[in-house]
Amino acid sequence: METKEHLKGGTAMIRMKSVKGWLCALAAAAIVCLPAAGMSAEVNVALGKAVTLNGTMYGAAGSTLTDGIFRPRGTSWTSGTVYWNGTAAYAEIDLGGTYVINSMIAQADDNDQYMVQFRDIATDSWWTAWTVPNYDGYGSGMQTRPNPADDTEKYVLETPITTDALRFYALSGDNSYSVSEIQAYGSAVPIPGALWLFAPGLAALAGFRKKLAGARSR
Repeated sequence: METKEHLKGGTAMIRMKSVKGWLCALAAAAIVCLPAAGMSAEVNVALGKAVTLNGTMYGAAGSTLTDGIFRPRGTSWTSGTVYWNGTAAYAEIDLGGTYVINSMIAQADDNDQYMVQFRDIATDSWWTAWTVPNYDGYGSGMQTRPNPADDTEKYVLETPITTDALRFYALSGDNSYSVSEIQAYGSAVPIPGALWLFAPGLAALAGFRKKLAGARSR
């Protein structure tokens, strides 16, 4: 005749098999969902993000650099822009999350060269993502890169970057620098939502294993 302990152990085994079956079903669902997680459309991940102006900079608020609005082509370098002298000052954009960025757009004063840097999350170091060229030949004032005639055309990076922050510096020019818009296009790097479904199942499985081990030891 089976003891109560044997019956309890058998019940626990049945429950554990049930949980394993549930986890297998969730795994199948996750596999279906994973491709969709990587297919999110590219957007301007810098839009509306916090901007910190470091060093002595003048003019408009830092928030205008990520408001999605370009100044009219040829606008004076000090009209509705963030402007400064020297190459020490910079604007830093906190993306508020981790993103894979593939392309960028920047509107800055025409006769200067600039640089967009990105933060390497693993090493907390900064690297060049894009050297924004001097566009003196395209006219005076504010000029959009890569295409002054089209504020929607993007500069495609040589290699996609993964980062949570960007910096915008001046490299060279007439020592009078300005920027009015910085955009970065890519997508977020989230943990696929379907994978979170495993959490309660794994917790339940661990509980059943513990209970089963206790039943066997009696």
